[in-house]
Amino acid sequence: MQRIQRRFTLLLAAALAAVLTLFTVAPASAVGKPPRSNGSSNRVIFVHGYSPFAKHDCTKYFDAARKHFASNEWKGNLLTFGYYSKNKNCSYSAGGNRDTSIKDVAKKFANYVSKHYTKNNKKVDVVAHSMGGLVVRAALHYTHKGAAGFPKKLYIEDVVTLGTPHAGITKSRVTLCGKAQQCKDMTPGSSFLRNLPSKMPSTTKNGNMSTDWTTVSSFDDGTVSESSGIAGTANHEVQYNAGINHGELNTTSSGKHNGRIKYSTTWTNWHKRISPVGQARLAVYWHSTT
Repeated sequence: MQRIQRRFTLLLAAALAAVLTLFTVAPASAVGKPPRSNGSSNRVIFVHGYSPFAKHDCTKYFDAARKHFASNEWKGNLLTFGYYSKNKNCSYSAGGNRDTSIKDVAKKFANYVSKHYTKNNKKVDVVAHSMGGLVVRAALHYTHKGAAGFPKKLYIEDVVTLGTPHAGITKSRVTLCGKAQQCKDMTPGSSFLRNLPSKMPSTTKNGNMSTDWTTVSSFDDGTVSESSGIAGTANHEVQYNAGINHGELNTTSSGKHNGRIKYSTTWTNWHKRISPVGQARLAVYWHSTT
């Protein structure tokens, strides 16, 4: 009799466990990564560039860009990431100074995105100006590589870099920049730049999301040459011919400007195009830049 009761108890426990399993919600980490899609629902993280004073007001820095996104009915949050201790009005401030290497800033950025978004199965878009683009490029590269201190994976769907020195800053700016580590990192031929592959990091390996890259440069940029701003291989490359300097690439949000775009390996003719900030918005909205 006791044996029968014991067997009945075991069967009842097994049945109850099966029922509970059916109603158990899978943890966030067990949910598949979010799919790529067109739309304005993603959070956009704006990443600023280098400062000779090691401080920025993130609200002012990206004021024109965020207003442009908002006025064009962008639904996702418009956030800012800062990496100087003296920064103010940033959505997130990682701290640091001009002697904080770009790789270390990239590590902070990667872990910020991982902790707040990737681990919660949320994808983000990124718009970066100047050195900020190198921060994002290094963050994705070293994450994909499995480097120490970087997260296991990142869900960054689209990246746009505006006037980023992918091949380094101009000679005149190297002299003006000085001996700070971030200046050394942005010097053409630096070990930091040599360690980055020429192709912009985009991979689905190790659970990472495929990232679509758009690089933008200007022929009137005295800090980052038109060739350095699009150096390497990106999914989409855009250039402006004249009238837009380095500091205007992240603030020019209206009007038509003489520009061109590369499709595959072929550049279009120069023609009137949307503003650099407008270009950034289109690039993070669509899979393909138009």
